[in-house]
Amino acid sequence: MTDLEKKVLERASGEQRLNPDEQRKYFGTFAERLVLSILLEDAENQTIFEGFDAILSDLKAAYGKCYLKISPKLSLDSQMNYMKKAQKAELSATIVDEDNCQSPFGLLVHTDKAENLETTDIRTLYPQLLRQSSKETSPKPFWRKWFSKK
Repeated sequence: MTDLEKKVLERASGEQRLNPDEQRKYFGTFAERLVLSILLEDAENQTIFEGFDAILSDLKAAYGKCYLKISPKLSLDSQMNYMKKAQKAELSATIVDEDNCQSPFGLLVHTDKAENLETTDIRTLYPQLLRQSSKETSPKPFWRKWFSKK
């Protein structure tokens, strides 16, 4: 059997990946390998972006070699900025654009082995980042400035 015939037979039998739906959702990796997940709307948050260097260094210290997967649904500026941060942290970063991908995530950080973490959401792992963001966006009422005790 020639190499061409072998390829044709493999393609005709369907997709050869293990659990392809899960791999589409998690940008080509498995859920048990994830160490951090950031939803699409959170990935565009400036506070998370500013704290991302510290997050990457924490994850690299805790898990060793990590990989960053970036959604193509993020703005082009965000994609490039996250790629630069990953390069600075010496992590491999990839923008994953896959057909039929309906992932809610903007960024995923994973390892090459199963970590089996119960939660990987940035809102749970780094709640202080989102608290900072909400404090900055909520202005003080006018009267509170005048009548607050110092």
